[in-house]
Amino acid sequence: MPELPEVNTLVTALSRRLRGDSIIAWQRRSPKLRGPIPDSTEAGVLTDRKIVDIRRIAKSIYFDFGCSQLLKVHLGMTGYFLLTSESCPEAKHAHLMLRLASGQMLTFCDSRRFGSIEITSWPDKVVVEPFKSKLTATYLATACNSRQCSIKALIMDQHIIAGLGNIYASEALFKAGIRPDRSAGSLKPTEIKKLCSACIAVIDAAIKAGNASFGDKPEIDRGTTHFAIETCVYDQQNQICQKCQKSKIAMVRISGRSSCFCPTCQK
Repeated sequence: MPELPEVNTLVTALSRRLRGDSIIAWQRRSPKLRGPIPDSTEAGVLTDRKIVDIRRIAKSIYFDFGCSQLLKVHLGMTGYFLLTSESCPEAKHAHLMLRLASGQMLTFCDSRRFGSIEITSWPDKVVVEPFKSKLTATYLATACNSRQCSIKALIMDQHIIAGLGNIYASEALFKAGIRPDRSAGSLKPTEIKKLCSACIAVIDAAIKAGNASFGDKPEIDRGTTHFAIETCVYDQQNQICQKCQKSKIAMVRISGRSSCFCPTCQK
């Protein structure tokens, strides 16, 4: 599933290609994904309006048309956009096709159908995101206080920190030197500070890597959210730890997800 940096990369690409364009035709190819897909009548409020901006909040993408209504898209596990000329062949697993005034076609595809497309307004409240100006050690300490759940489950809870998934939670915990299966309430103030800084650092590095992966006119296709990132523990099970060069990366399961860590570097 795309995490915050991957969604952010897609939003940057969409903004560079679509800002100032407009939707002139809305073609729904299937009635629903995770929820119902608006039909062309419902989408009339957005049709023929210029795309003023495209923004990310948590893992959701918001198309801003300068009115009270927005197009909100969540990629789910396998969703992606495809931007093509009208002469290109139709994409597989296409659920919504948007004809643009520029002559291009923007298609949303999703093979597993866990994504969502809505016409909505800006959210009243947003969850704290892992950025320097938003996530603080004080906030994280309050969230951890007396909690018996694992620290990894806590920082992946989208109601506590928005956007952290398995990859970046694993990397942040490694950077902070904390085992993923430690109870959240067991963390000391110094550990919470390290973890807060680590969450911010790994997300910042990934966002920079994503934005550096394309130019001013990026391609928008299935590969837009895939860019090279360096991981120290994620998907490194049984490999020698890059930091200590002693232990092999171990794996435990937390909330049904594999969680890799170094038994020597993480306590």
